[in-house]
Amino acid sequence: MTHSLGRLAVVTTALTLLSSGLAGCGLLDGSTPVEDALEYLPASTTALTFTDRAAMDDRLDLDDLATPASEDELADWGRAQQDEGYGTELSAWVAVMQKAAFSDLDVEWEASGTSVDDGRVRVWKLDDDVDFGKIADDLEDAGYEHGTSGDVETFETSPESADESGLYGGRYPGILTSLALVPDEHLVLSGAVELAIDVANDDEDSLSDEGSFDDLLDRAPDAGDLEYAALSLEGLCGLGDRVTPEQAAREFEGLSHPDRGEALFADPDAVTAVRLFSDDNDAESDAKGLETYLDERASTRGFDVGLDVQADGDAVTAEGSFDDRRAMVQAWSRADGPFACPLGK
Repeated sequence: MTHSLGRLAVVTTALTLLSSGLAGCGLLDGSTPVEDALEYLPASTTALTFTDRAAMDDRLDLDDLATPASEDELADWGRAQQDEGYGTELSAWVAVMQKAAFSDLDVEWEASGTSVDDGRVRVWKLDDDVDFGKIADDLEDAGYEHGTSGDVETFETSPESADESGLYGGRYPGILTSLALVPDEHLVLSGAVELAIDVANDDEDSLSDEGSFDDLLDRAPDAGDLEYAALSLEGLCGLGDRVTPEQAAREFEGLSHPDRGEALFADPDAVTAVRLFSDDNDAESDAKGLETYLDERASTRGFDVGLDVQADGDAVTAEGSFDDRRAMVQAWSRADGPFACPLGK
């Protein structure tokens, strides 16, 4: 996987409808939302993001909102988002999707995973009271073409069908070119839909089966309280080939390459960066280098947040205040701050 694709996948579609009757993989009793989400992302995923929209809405006192919302309710929603550093991929279209059968207001959690070979899979879990039959009817009404794939109903459109605002049927955004519904689990799937269906139907392994992100997730302060997580199985290493080796050596002096990945976790108590290594000595050295980098060089690239940097075995953690979540998410998207690193050898 290239570094640019990894960053694009972590920070940011055919429309297929999966009707009832799909034998989706069962969720473990007592599992956390992020653990639930891993059940539906393909085992090939190398970068993912997760947002617990329900937890955010509860903290922001927005948990009573649903589609369609009034203008006053949308105004309240908009004001509440101003200090947030993250949302779902549907958040940008919350206003226009009030004409649709669902929107960001109905999302419990969102997960998005990407790999070079399989592309991107997006999963939204919707509130229990959302009517999936109405979603199916509305997709047809919005102009989606109905078909079947095995026992699965499909609804597809194309970018050429979008109106001048880039919307399908005047209410569904351009990222929803293909979508699948899993009514029994209250899931909406999009992106690489055929693969997503196979994973949900237990015909392909999921990340829960593969366990490739377990070591990173084990470093989350409390997986049950996570509002947001971004994870990559390789270091982001933002400057890449945009600088000479000499410039990179100066910029990243003292830093090690996190060859087992990086992660960002946000919960109501803190926001935490994680850098994972194959060797404990690399982690120890990196922690010292990261402290120096954050103190002396990160501010020149726009990152100026106080973090508590610690080496812990094969990992380095950099913990900050929850109030700094926006700055930390921006640093993740730029592969900077506590996510800066030299390219691997």
